[in-house]
Amino acid sequence: MLVAGVASTTLTGCFYFSDPTTDMQYVAADGNIATVGSVKITNVLVVSAGKGQKGSMQGLATNNGTSPAKLVVTPQGGSATTITIPALQSVRLDGKPSGDGTATVPPVQVAATPVAPGEQLPVTFATADGGSKQVSVPVVLDQAPYGSATADHPGSRTDESKPSAEGH
Repeated sequence: MLVAGVASTTLTGCFYFSDPTTDMQYVAADGNIATVGSVKITNVLVVSAGKGQKGSMQGLATNNGTSPAKLVVTPQGGSATTITIPALQSVRLDGKPSGDGTATVPPVQVAATPVAPGEQLPVTFATADGGSKQVSVPVVLDQAPYGSATADHPGSRTDESKPSAEGH
């Protein structure tokens, strides 16, 4: 009985000296995060069908400043794209409207993704007030939930392949 008491006290003592996991910071999303000056970038990732294929950047860029911010996005081996984010607003990097906001920017594209889905693509984000920061951005396969579900998208079902209402 004494041995069991000492053993349980010793084994549970490890917990006492360990940091609580709730105090550890981590990215709770598929994409990555970065802050460059007054701009915070969240859940940024690239969607691509494969290495060498066109890629589409997704994520949210929020300007916490009181004046418009120019964000320059440069993927490794690709061309720079400059977007302007209105003061105190967020824009989606895929060019779609963000929530109830009205600000949009042109979609950020990668002409030829230099890495395969599942790997990280170095992307440099730069602003006038924050300098530049290189971020490892995950490249994900062009399928749900990030890929398109439209019929004109490779790998999706066409109207002819959809089951009919009659169950055929």
